[in-house]
Amino acid sequence: MNTALVAESFIALDPADGTAAQLVSIQRDAQRAATLPGTRGAVQLRYHSLHLLPVELVDDLPGIWHALLEAVEGFLAMGSATVAFPTLETEIVLESTGKLTRFTAGKIKHLVDPAELIGGILDGAQAYFGFAPEVDGAAATRIGRLRASAQAAGLFA
Repeated sequence: MNTALVAESFIALDPADGTAAQLVSIQRDAQRAATLPGTRGAVQLRYHSLHLLPVELVDDLPGIWHALLEAVEGFLAMGSATVAFPTLETEIVLESTGKLTRFTAGKIKHLVDPAELIGGILDGAQAYFGFAPEVDGAAATRIGRLRASAQAAGLFA
């Protein structure tokens, strides 16, 4: 399991009583998260002490994960990828810059190790789609294919 990049999925809880909305982690509070309706949520990507993908970008949670997988897919195929968030006006960009990769989410840009980034995204997607398999049963196959492509490219931490 990748520990340099930690991916955490959150499901949005919008209380009917008018109190502030909350994000419930499927990793830290899976039992509570499993009871929440809908698929609005967020993904947080933490690379060492850096926040690559801020949790404030609340959108369609499976859509965020599919966008991240699409970015990994494009990056592995062409060395760069630009993918839009499901409904927000922001993009995820992966660009090879020699031995490092520039990861951009909206206005946030960081240089990261590509093997750690890809491994962490794939681990996070696997955890999310394992938590909510009814969302997309084919996701596990896609993640496995991307792992094999990353390994063939020598990009597996």
